Amino acid sequence: MKFFKSVSNILFMSLVLILTVALVGSAAAIQKRNTDLDEANSRISQYKTELENKEKENSSISSQLEESENLKKKYADENSRLKKDNDELEAEVEKQKAAAEAAAAQAKKQNTSQPAKDSAPVQTVPVKTGEKVCYLTFDDGPSENTLKILEILKKYNVKATFFVINSKQIGYVKNIYEAGHTVGLHSATHNYSKIYSSTDAYFNDLEEISDKVESIIGIKPNVIRFPGGSSNTVSKKYRTGIMSELTKLVPEKGYYYFDWNVESGDANKNTASYTYIRNNVLNGAKNKNTACVLMHDSAAKTTTVQALPEIIEGLSKMGYRFEALSDKANGYHHRVNN
Repeated sequence: MKFFKSVSNILFMSLVLILTVALVGSAAAIQKRNTDLDEANSRISQYKTELENKEKENSSISSQLEESENLKKKYADENSRLKKDNDELEAEVEKQKAAAEAAAAQAKKQNTSQPAKDSAPVQTVPVKTGEKVCYLTFDDGPSENTLKILEILKKYNVKATFFVINSKQIGYVKNIYEAGHTVGLHSATHNYSKIYSSTDAYFNDLEEISDKVESIIGIKPNVIRFPGGSSNTVSKKYRTGIMSELTKLVPEKGYYYFDWNVESGDANKNTASYTYIRNNVLNGAKNKNTACVLMHDSAAKTTTVQALPEIIEGLSKMGYRFEALSDKANGYHHRVNN
């Protein structure tokens, strides 16, 4: 009996030991599971945060892509408009060239120096006999080419005139002004259909570019050039007689407008050869007392920059000295055709 009681105690103690070991093992397993669960929850939280950040990044990228598409469309529309204006201006240049050639032939036939009635351009302000003064002018800038042009002008110690628009590089107006050149006004938008729709539209546009330039250099320029020149006929499409009105109104408002009497031809093509540009200027300046040369300072006119040194050297050999336009300069006014 005593033996069985001892065995019973041993069995009971063994069972207690086994249960204790089992409980300890179970507790350890539960602890490990809890630890694994905490790690899993931590990773889930981390992944959730990363996912939220990615969604924010994707949202930002989507916004940037949308903005880029809008800008792309805006620039495409702007390029289309500029191309249309350029095509119209090229057609106008060809028309004026044909008219000038016809006038020259008629004048030769009649043995007279007077231009035909419809010829353009003509200089209507007299110059002093014997003077050899050249005014180099650049329209449609500032652009990527402006600083290159300024370096060339500095090299030859030549002053020039820049008729500016509200371009992306408008800040270069400061470089032009500080280098001692004349900053003239061309237009803010160079949009023919807008600026030539009415006299108010023209002066609103002119005031916009005037205010922009003043904010950069501290003065309001009073020297201007009409887009297409005062002789342009493209403006007829938008307002009949507007050039006749504007050529009378701008002096009343304190502005001095200048056309030109020598064409470089760099607007006849997107990128004319530099020899074509150089020859046009040098041939056009022959037998003149003064020359006002039309060139362009837009991004595409790289060959104008290339031709400029030879233009300056060639004109210097003809006896020209160079000046910048001002309200004291002789005016170059075309015959108004609208």
